[in-house]
Amino acid sequence: MMPQVQWQAPLCGGDGGNACLQIGHTPDGTPILRETARPDEMVTTTREGLRNFIEAAKSGELDHLT
Repeated sequence: MMPQVQWQAPLCGGDGGNACLQIGHTPDGTPILRETARPDEMVTTTREGLRNFIEAAKSGELDHLT
C-alpha cells in the first residue's frame, strides 16, 4: 500500500481541466506525480531527478514534446 501522500493542488492546462497533473510527496520526501484522471497510476522519482526534470523544462529542453 502506498504511504500517505501530501498532494499539491492540481496543475491544469487551458483545456478546461482535462489534463491535470498533481505532484506530491510521501512522508519521507519521495516525490510522486500522477494525472488526476488516473489517480491510481503514479510515478515516483528522487528529489534530484525531479529537480533535473524541472530545470530541463524551464530551460526549454523539453519544448519539442508539446
